[in-house]
Amino acid sequence: MTELRWQPVAYRRRGLLALLVLGQTSLGVWLLSYSLSLAHEGWPAILLVSLFAILFTWIGLGFWTAVFGFVMLRRGGDPFSLSRQLSEEPGNQSFEGRLALVMPVCHEPVQRSLGNFQAVYKELEDKGWRNKVDVFVLSDSQDPEVWLEEQATCAELSAGMAAGNRLFYRRRRVNLNFKSGNIADFLRRWGARYRYMVVLDADSLLTAPAIEKLVQLMERRPQAGIIQTAPRLARAGTRFARLQQFANRCYGRIHSAGLAAIQLGDANYWGHNAIIRVAPFMAHCGLRKLRGWGLFRGPVLSHDYLESALMGRAGFEVWLEPAIAGSYEESPPTLEDDLIRDRRWCRGNLQHLVPLLTMTKLRFAHRLALLTGILSYLASPLWLAFLALSGYLAMAGTPVSQPLPRLIGVSSTGWNLAGACLIGLTVTTLLGPRILALVDQGLAGRETLFGGGWRMAANTVGETLVSLILAPIRMIAHSGHVAGALLNRSLRWQGQNRTGVGGLAQALQHFAWPALVCAGVLAMIQWYSPNLTPWALPVTIPVLIAPLLTVWLAGAGTGQRMIVPEQVSAVPVITRASVAHRLGKRLPSLSWFEQAVLSPHYSCWRHRQPGPSHGCKQRALKALVDRCAAQGPGALTGSQISLLCDHPEAMQSLHLKAWQAEPDSPWGAALARLSLNLGPIQTATHTHRTQPEHSPWIGVAS
Repeated sequence: MTELRWQPVAYRRRGLLALLVLGQTSLGVWLLSYSLSLAHEGWPAILLVSLFAILFTWIGLGFWTAVFGFVMLRRGGDPFSLSRQLSEEPGNQSFEGRLALVMPVCHEPVQRSLGNFQAVYKELEDKGWRNKVDVFVLSDSQDPEVWLEEQATCAELSAGMAAGNRLFYRRRRVNLNFKSGNIADFLRRWGARYRYMVVLDADSLLTAPAIEKLVQLMERRPQAGIIQTAPRLARAGTRFARLQQFANRCYGRIHSAGLAAIQLGDANYWGHNAIIRVAPFMAHCGLRKLRGWGLFRGPVLSHDYLESALMGRAGFEVWLEPAIAGSYEESPPTLEDDLIRDRRWCRGNLQHLVPLLTMTKLRFAHRLALLTGILSYLASPLWLAFLALSGYLAMAGTPVSQPLPRLIGVSSTGWNLAGACLIGLTVTTLLGPRILALVDQGLAGRETLFGGGWRMAANTVGETLVSLILAPIRMIAHSGHVAGALLNRSLRWQGQNRTGVGGLAQALQHFAWPALVCAGVLAMIQWYSPNLTPWALPVTIPVLIAPLLTVWLAGAGTGQRMIVPEQVSAVPVITRASVAHRLGKRLPSLSWFEQAVLSPHYSCWRHRQPGPSHGCKQRALKALVDRCAAQGPGALTGSQISLLCDHPEAMQSLHLKAWQAEPDSPWGAALARLSLNLGPIQTATHTHRTQPEHSPWIGVAS
């Protein structure tokens, strides 16, 4: 690749962005200060203006990033992007190394996540990549019912692959450092074999052309350490998910283009749907545990931004390439699941305060990315404080006047000019990106992908109204997340809900306390200052109706009427993932553990390499086998069941005892259920078989 001097261009663009954002913020602060001087003075007003300056800078950054993206798209793309450089160079360099396709999972819906994985690999097989790619399922699941299903599903996946010996399944017995620890464990064992690895999440989909393009970019740009795609949302099944998908597909185009144009080679890694140069990643991106107190002690939760910063510090580039099509992920199906995911992200992003302040030689762009990640969640309690302080200033005013209306530009004689200009500037900043996105889609001739121009505009209005209604709910929820993180409340790290939908009882359990608090605040405002009640209703009513709103958004209904490009033009990898048949067959009346014990052909545990065991461990295993044989699986904990499944000799002993159990015992009842599925002839055949047939199925990494 020809020499690409992007740094001077990046500095100029970032300088222009800073001037635009700070100039807009200065104008907004001046307008607010002038409005406040009509009614209030002193430290409360100064604090209010200070909060406004931070928050207006935050929303201004999003607005001007969208403007940058709009300009770049109107130019036909960024001439300094890697994708543009590749398209302008002749030749097609072949890839001679090996590629690792890696999917870390932890208590994810097995059929859906591994069905996605199968769809991605089948695409690569069709493109002739089967001898260049090894695929790894890296499990952190601890529930034996989950990881036994993962193993069985991988077994069937391997059997259906043209190169079945390319699929490897590994489950860590000890879950250190969450997802980043899982990837690090893989790299320590097998990383040296691969030049690149493509990291997928459980809901990720990548087309073969997208992976080919990523590899080609890596081959032609040796300085690139990570190349991140911009995933599009897909497979939305609920109103909430479809609204998220429409927003992503309609507005995300200009945001990602603007972000890529500003960052260039100092972009961020998002943790999935990206390609990584393995050698520098192993050498420079290891994450140490935090050594502070409370929240700032222990493993790093949000690893991706920090890993891209470390890659940049080592002298390698990190690129965001939104022009690469064929990268997809899924949205949480409900508002509740979205906020649960945000709770984890909030805790991880706040931890970035430590490396932001203590790490040396980080590039300024990556420091700014860490700061914006922190502000993405701190903004909610800051907005809450801004509203509370506005209410305080309003109630502190004279009873005759209307302080809060005057604060936002309304006086007894009409609108004051400063307040009206401030409202116009704020509305433009908040809604401008959506308007620019609609103009961009129309100028690019893409409105047909959204059902036509009028339908796209109408859906934009509907999505905007729902977003405005959800904004107070998110503000309250994120403020609670920040408070919980700072108080170091325990957080369980588990798989996300991908398809399930809760009911009203679950929604009430999740939103009951915020609704009660909002009801109390609204009652207090009505009691002390009734004239402020109309101004408080837009913030409090959405929180009061949050349980009902959540249930409505969790339904399918009208959400499917929002047309998105994937409906107009089907994407083969999405279609393949959606119609994937159920893998890893389980007999309906048996648990996965019961099936593993009773089946003489269950090779997942028969060919697992056991860990070293001494006399004490052998005695402990024998005690577990005897207890399980006598009292059934219910007598063991999940960790004890996992321990048995990790030792083939113990499982074989339990297998023999279970088949010899009395009819009225727990295993006798399991055999009776087995006979209903297999029939008496097959069951009798199984009873006489005491030695299993060995047929290796997959590379089970121990």
